[in-house]
Amino acid sequence: MLGRYRLLLVDLDGVVWRGARLLRENIEWLRRARDLGASIVFVSNNSTRSRRVYSERLTRIMGFKVGIEDVVTSGHAVARWLREDNGPSRVLVVGEEGLVEELLQQGHWVLSIGDGARCPVDYVVVGLDRNLTYARLRAAHRAIRQCGARLVAANDDASVPVENGDEPGAGAVLAALERSTGVRALFVAGKPNPYMYELVLKQRNIEPSQALVIGDRCDTDIAAAEKLGIDSVLVLTGVAGERGERCEATYVVATLAELEQF
Repeated sequence: MLGRYRLLLVDLDGVVWRGARLLRENIEWLRRARDLGASIVFVSNNSTRSRRVYSERLTRIMGFKVGIEDVVTSGHAVARWLREDNGPSRVLVVGEEGLVEELLQQGHWVLSIGDGARCPVDYVVVGLDRNLTYARLRAAHRAIRQCGARLVAANDDASVPVENGDEPGAGAVLAALERSTGVRALFVAGKPNPYMYELVLKQRNIEPSQALVIGDRCDTDIAAAEKLGIDSVLVLTGVAGERGERCEATYVVATLAELEQF
């Protein structure tokens, strides 16, 4: 099967790990795939960690060097899009350190919560924020309503998989701001938007027919692959498996080890 594809676009949460638990069968298959010559880029909707942090962790887990260029997060993607859309911008963040780091890397000015209603504010950028406070929501609300800041998001996942179920995702935070301000997000970088896949394909000069998406969610990973006509693997070690969901992926497997049969 691997002879058909030059590039694997691999999700993290629900594929490589589930919360703190590593998904060993999936990891072993990915190691074998790389040994056989496959290129791997890890593409995650999770914006809480930067590409730098993910590359360090993945290098330890996978047993081979995973460079920053081998990781794309929704935090990196939204920071790239903002730079392309408006150049270096003044942003107020509802999110965690990984999102802030990626925004700074792209040359944006990250404002403190106390600056939320001090115009100008170009964008409010939303990601998963496990330290969310009312003060942070209020600052973002005021930046949108009083300063005319545009609302964008790293991703809008309703939930995120953890070791024993799931928890509210960035989409829950985004929904609160959309509801309070009456403003819909102008742009959401994460899957099912295929923007992250498009970035990788363009950077590596790969055609969609030469790539394979591997993910655990029908509504994000597989949906984004379908939009670009990329073949996909739905692996049931994450959200879809837990919920009993199935979708029109090219391959559906309990673990990646089952791909050996194709």
